[in-house]
Amino acid sequence: MDPLLARAVIARRAKGRASSVDHVAALTEEWFPEEQAFFNDAQQLTAACDGRRAGKTRGVVRDHLRDLLTIDGYRGLYINSTRGEAERLAWIGNRGDGFKPLVEMLDLPLRLDNTDLTVHNPTTGGWMYLRGADDEAELRKALGGAYHKVTWDEAQKIPTKLGPSIREVFFPALLDFGGRFRMTGTPVRNMAGLFWDVTRPEPERRLKGWSVHHWNMLANPFFGRAVEKDGQRLVVWGASSEIVSGPHADGEIDAAVAAARWEKGIVALQTLYGGPEVAAIDSPIMQREAFGKWVREDCNFVYAVHKVREQDLLYAPARLRADRFPDIPAALADLPYPWQEGYFSLGCDIGWYPDPFAWVLWSWHAHDPALYEVASWRQTHLTSDQQVACLREVREHVAIGQIVADASGPAKPTVKGWSADWLVRYALPILEADKQHKYVHIDVWNNDIIGGRCKMRRDGALYEEMAQLQWATIVNGSGRMVEDPTLANDVCDGGLYSHRHSYQHRSVPKEPEIVKGSPEAYQREERELEEEIDDDGD
Repeated sequence: MDPLLARAVIARRAKGRASSVDHVAALTEEWFPEEQAFFNDAQQLTAACDGRRAGKTRGVVRDHLRDLLTIDGYRGLYINSTRGEAERLAWIGNRGDGFKPLVEMLDLPLRLDNTDLTVHNPTTGGWMYLRGADDEAELRKALGGAYHKVTWDEAQKIPTKLGPSIREVFFPALLDFGGRFRMTGTPVRNMAGLFWDVTRPEPERRLKGWSVHHWNMLANPFFGRAVEKDGQRLVVWGASSEIVSGPHADGEIDAAVAAARWEKGIVALQTLYGGPEVAAIDSPIMQREAFGKWVREDCNFVYAVHKVREQDLLYAPARLRADRFPDIPAALADLPYPWQEGYFSLGCDIGWYPDPFAWVLWSWHAHDPALYEVASWRQTHLTSDQQVACLREVREHVAIGQIVADASGPAKPTVKGWSADWLVRYALPILEADKQHKYVHIDVWNNDIIGGRCKMRRDGALYEEMAQLQWATIVNGSGRMVEDPTLANDVCDGGLYSHRHSYQHRSVPKEPEIVKGSPEAYQREERELEEEIDDDGD
């Protein structure tokens, strides 16, 4: 570039930065402490799990505009489930507080493209993009470049199947600038997917490497804030600063603000839901929507794993090798009996590339009424050869009485007999799963779970999937409930197939050991002699 032109560009950018200081102050002055902590968090991966009307999207827009004004060559990306949602919530905004109204209202030196939903800073060469991504194809369309910051709003809507793609595709896009990936959302009934994995209520079970923030409308000054008018301390709320209470003494103002936020936020939402008789403060809907908490009480789970205490259901942790494949020898050592005395059944859900491949290894004993999960596993993008190699690796450690499997995906033949090809090609005998009366057998399995006759692995693939799988809110044409198609069920199906062919329910109590020379020993010997005499007489 010509030196004179370069100096002119530098001077223009310096002038732009100076003017942007006032703009940034105007954008961020309304942030309350919880918002400041989130939007100023230097962690690369951050998430905000909040209640409704907590100011998440409004804050996200201002955060991106701040960076667009102050970072040379800024590249920002806002994503929602669809382009329409991105336009409605972030481009326009619920209260006219989206990108377009803010740029126009604050007279920011930015150029708007209403067709492509982009904001350009000609002074710094920065760009802001708004996109929708409701499937993997749309997700990949939103990419193709490097980003300083990516924000996925309403992240609770991210389908479970997109979790791996987000991590595989988005995270490399952050490397060029040391960029940041952020999620904001509100808990929902379907406790599954990337947002759930990151923000679940047990911190020790969340995905590692994420900084998680929480707040709700009780922290939002929109629903109650203190102002001074004519020398009096008042509490107001809303965009028009409607007076809620006052005047107040200095020592009363904090309590008055809290009361206003409770009345104008929490109680007002409760009233819309039908009042305390329909939506009590501790009801699931209020805990989720008002307070931003994950709750299980009204979730329609397929499997009954939440109806029993974890200590009664989970008997050992998942045993994994360094490569994340199950450590079969270590898992066998957890069984409550010598594993050499056990019986084993392997259930598989065969995945046709790139669909998931999953398996569950069960064990039971002739004198134990419970069925024990030895290990479970799930992986996508495996060829048939690789799937067979996984099964053979399990068989190297333990003699499996049977392998029960189902072939799924678009390549599945329309008639039975696909397993014959595997037998010919891989010398791997497989019993094709009987999928008739699936819902009846789900009830049978749930009965075993509630009755304490099924034991699983903590943090295992089977339990994690069963703890999330729910019935869909719609039914099929016959009126029957169907499993939510957005949630994974591959490991559950593998476990169901082999559970159906496991026979722990046929166990018989082991005869108690009798000490030699004891009265019980003499009584048994007497019975045996009498039986022999009777046999001789016959």
